[in-house]
Amino acid sequence: MKVRFAPSPTGYLHIGSARTALFNWLYARHSGGKFILRIEDTDLERSKAEFLDEILDSLKWLGLDWDTELIHQSKRLDIYRKYAKKLLDEGLAYEAEGEIRSKDGSVTKDSKRITQKAVIFKVQPGKIIKINDLVHGPIEINTDTIKDQVVIKSDGFPTYNFACVVDDAEMQITHVIRGDDHISNTPKQILFYEALGFNLPEFGHVPLILGSDRSRMSKRHGATSIREYREQGYLPQAMVNFIALLGWSPGKDREVLPIDEIIKEFDIKNAKSVNAVFDIEKLNWMNGQYINKFDNQELLDLLMPELKSRGWISDQTNKDWLLKVTGLFKERARTLVDFFDWSGYVFTDEIKYEEQAIKKRIKKEGVADILRSASERLTALKDFTAVSIEGACRELADELKIKAADIIHPVRVAVSGRMMGPGLFELLEVLGRDKVLKRLEQVKKLV
Repeated sequence: MKVRFAPSPTGYLHIGSARTALFNWLYARHSGGKFILRIEDTDLERSKAEFLDEILDSLKWLGLDWDTELIHQSKRLDIYRKYAKKLLDEGLAYEAEGEIRSKDGSVTKDSKRITQKAVIFKVQPGKIIKINDLVHGPIEINTDTIKDQVVIKSDGFPTYNFACVVDDAEMQITHVIRGDDHISNTPKQILFYEALGFNLPEFGHVPLILGSDRSRMSKRHGATSIREYREQGYLPQAMVNFIALLGWSPGKDREVLPIDEIIKEFDIKNAKSVNAVFDIEKLNWMNGQYINKFDNQELLDLLMPELKSRGWISDQTNKDWLLKVTGLFKERARTLVDFFDWSGYVFTDEIKYEEQAIKKRIKKEGVADILRSASERLTALKDFTAVSIEGACRELADELKIKAADIIHPVRVAVSGRMMGPGLFELLEVLGRDKVLKRLEQVKKLV
């Protein structure tokens, strides 16, 4: 059993392409088969080395390894021409002085004179092509709807459909799994398979991925490439889990699944025939689940490069303290970027006060006195630990005959600038006495 993923290096790895790669990889790993990576780079003008590097890097980041050397179509031109000559020799194709092709490879009536002849496959009318699609079921197409097909263009390069068939046949691909935007290509490719005497693979076409408004996913819905999600702090484990569920389900309402379980359960025949919707909130939730699965040290290892890059820590920063901070903020972080957004005020002296937080928690009668009293109690503490801090705050609330929340809320805003955050007493401990007292003094200017 062999499957393949065949990207064109004309852009970054799109979410839809990543799902195609993942479904092929999962099916190969589930079946004990081979996953082939083929680069369709015959469009020399648009194919760029930097895009290829990014595609390979994204696949590796997702953990999608391939089983053979990379195959480049641009290095196989003589092979395509050999098979085109076979069609010519058998009277199944003809040459033309030039062609103007529509996007699907069909020939229009108009042509212009050029120096090199194109090779064009004759499509016999009135034939019914039957496809037993692994996802959609039986599909029938009449060749009356298909025009003659260019196989070798006037520039000497093969068309997509012809090169695809030659490669898949030579590489003994048994299952072609791709997006259903390729359904229209499949009958044309089947004609090439039959004309060249190749065995047909099985075809499976997975539906589109739509944005939240049910239109085709595009930039207006947000990030569309794996690279962008990686930069935004999503984890590869979460991305693979989430993408696997875009058009497939293991059943029983299971969602957070380790990769071994996904491989065990995956079967392309269980893929859904309806379009999948990319729900960013679902991805955020799932990524948060994976972040919380890490122990503090594992998560800190992921965070360290960026913490150092931002200049927030150095090699001399106390590791035990870093582990405390990591544990304190990881429950609120849905992405790694979230962690930095939530925790920045712990690592730096800069506080950005939320306008609503100041209005609701600080600019109130009696708050100045509460903050002054809290500062005095915290100054007097022998041990600046979460337990002793909590005891001091609750004792002060009893003495002032107010709720503990009347102390907790303004103190939180004073030390973080925010209305929400991790447990206050643990937060004050990791901030340290000096920083806490300084911020309690600083916020008085805003009362």
